[in-house]
Amino acid sequence: MFLLSSFVSAWSQSTKRALALSSFVIDENRPYVYLLFDHVGKAVGYSKDEPPTRVWLRFVNNCRVPIVLRTFGAPEGSSKEEAGLIHEVVKDVQFQTRGVKVEPPLPNRESSEPDDEPQMPAGYDSEVSSTESVPPGQSLLFSVPVTHLSKSWHLEIPYTFDLPRGKGPRLPVVGGEPQMVLLYSGWDLPDEVQKQLKIR
Repeated sequence: MFLLSSFVSAWSQSTKRALALSSFVIDENRPYVYLLFDHVGKAVGYSKDEPPTRVWLRFVNNCRVPIVLRTFGAPEGSSKEEAGLIHEVVKDVQFQTRGVKVEPPLPNRESSEPDDEPQMPAGYDSEVSSTESVPPGQSLLFSVPVTHLSKSWHLEIPYTFDLPRGKGPRLPVVGGEPQMVLLYSGWDLPDEVQKQLKIR
């Protein structure tokens, strides 16, 4: 009887967890937020240093809570649906095997050609920005220059949940804020797009 009671209790808890998850995530085959590749094309950049080739992506809210993103205005000629999206470009961490010393490559004194390693760009940030709330099941279209996507660095897009605001002051014993980011790199693009854009 005790074993049966324990089994029923465990099954009940497991069922409650599954129901909670299914009530939070809309499509259970996808993460609760993700980027969806839209298309590649040429467009006006956000600065003079950017190449004309851009990649359009959609930030998809796959959960039942609105998601807040920091945004800014897209350049003239952009789609009315498109927004500038605040994000960082971050170098990937290189893992090293413990005990193995890796010597830096010797400079090639015979060659005066510049290093072929691509330069990591800065992301988009601004002291003046707005916010946009993405409702459950909806998405936000944005674009980045092709140089923001690599197999050596990735995008980090900060976001927060659009939760109800509390009433009254916050207690002095309560502190800290969650920091959430969505990561995306050149590896996440479809294979044919990686080849087309020569992502490396």
